[in-house]
Amino acid sequence: MKETEKIAALFEAFYDGNCWIGLNFKQAIEGVDISLATKSIGEGHNSVWQLISHLIYWRKTVLIRLQGISGHPSIPDFFQPAHTNQQLWKALLHDFEEVHTELVKMIRQFPEEKLDAPSPMKDQTYYQLLTGCLQHDAYHMGQIILLKKQPQISI
Repeated sequence: MKETEKIAALFEAFYDGNCWIGLNFKQAIEGVDISLATKSIGEGHNSVWQLISHLIYWRKTVLIRLQGISGHPSIPDFFQPAHTNQQLWKALLHDFEEVHTELVKMIRQFPEEKLDAPSPMKDQTYYQLLTGCLQHDAYHMGQIILLKKQPQISI
């Protein structure tokens, strides 16, 4: 199996498969409704909504960098609209699913021989970019799980 296929499989497992860390993303957000999604544990802390927006932002950044471009998407990071509703929450989850699908597709199409080549980030290969994205996502998924367990904002 090609290394790019192995990496794509890890992203798929993280999203809705048999993920090594125990839960996958879909399981982690199961039961999160609009009420919980928009709350944080206090000033200066992120909500589930903001964390998912952040994951979308960085996955879009990875998509840009896989094209050999150093840059960021033209969307705000950690964004949560001032006025939220169930429809916008569902749209955010749909946006995450779309960027997930696009990233897995791009990983599968990425030339395997370029994995060890320098990415647009200094001192980072494309392999490190992709595995770093998975580590980043797992870290923030852990924050989402912790937010679900907070008694003052529990489901």
